[in-house]
Amino acid sequence: MHIQSCDFALGNYAYVEDETDKELKTFSIERDKEYILPLIHAAKEQEEELTLLASPWSPPAFMKTNGEMNHGGKLKKEYYGMWADMVAHYVTEYKKQGVHISRLTVQNEPNASQTWDSCLFTGKEEQEYVCGYLRPALDAAGHTEVKINIWDHNKERVLDRAMESMSTEESRNAIDGIGFHWYTGDHFEALQEVRNRFPEKELIFTEGCVEYSRFAADSQVAHAEMYAHDILGNFNAGMNAYLDWNIYLDEQGGPNHVKNYCDAPVMCDTKNDTIDVKLSYYYIGHFSRFIKRGAKRMLISRFTSQVEAAGFVNPDGGKVAVLLNRMDEVQKFTFGDGSKVCEMEMEPHTIMTICW
Repeated sequence: MHIQSCDFALGNYAYVEDETDKELKTFSIERDKEYILPLIHAAKEQEEELTLLASPWSPPAFMKTNGEMNHGGKLKKEYYGMWADMVAHYVTEYKKQGVHISRLTVQNEPNASQTWDSCLFTGKEEQEYVCGYLRPALDAAGHTEVKINIWDHNKERVLDRAMESMSTEESRNAIDGIGFHWYTGDHFEALQEVRNRFPEKELIFTEGCVEYSRFAADSQVAHAEMYAHDILGNFNAGMNAYLDWNIYLDEQGGPNHVKNYCDAPVMCDTKNDTIDVKLSYYYIGHFSRFIKRGAKRMLISRFTSQVEAAGFVNPDGGKVAVLLNRMDEVQKFTFGDGSKVCEMEMEPHTIMTICW
């Protein structure tokens, strides 16, 4: 979920617009009640144990050095406390609506000044904000169970950022995990090293989508394989959870108030009132439908890099292996688990899930 507006909102908006309102008397989530909260409640009817992570794209304009929600800028130090209180108040107000936010990130893409809602934080600033303001504000509001994740940006700098933001014992205790995106490539090695150095922390993929600005000409197969390749590589590097962005979009790849249009696993044609379920939806389903909450990753040793794979043991003891062939050729191989061995083959550009 986005806290206040993001680029896929219909425009910039903040829960508090009055900079003198230190007590948050004017705080309002009325805009969220129009579309966002009804969607969450509909989803909860299908999945009672729905887990939600929320991220801010920008504080209110008056809190920032550039005086606007877009184009980066930084959170002014004198507003660290008020902004933390607003985030905690957001969690409280959503709870009143029957929606529990279990995880937060400090800032979406804190290293990017975008034409849309954005705000810059260094690693040290995230550390100071979490330890001195956000964690205390959440605890004071009775949300001690809400976890805090840092970074929430691309993987190529995930190790440097984790080391910078969790350089003290206090910050390592206050920060629960690291969020990351895929827009600069695989960098599975960097993620693996974060897992090695911070084994107790959650590693959560918090955003990834197929941007029309870069990949509009690619096929649905290529888009679907982007998802499967990244999910497999991230899980093998120690990832705990994966979130898609967005769940569905309109026929343009929006709405998006700065026209940053993207693809989604489900596209809705609002003109003809039809739904187009993309191949990426079914590729994601090879993971989400078979790997259960609480599953543990198990080792899969491959004879070739031409078949990508990850294995899991579900809480009930059932085993799952997801295999991907991105090659142009059929891949023939032997799949074995102890005494159980079978000869298999995968057609070009296919995905397969094996359960036993």
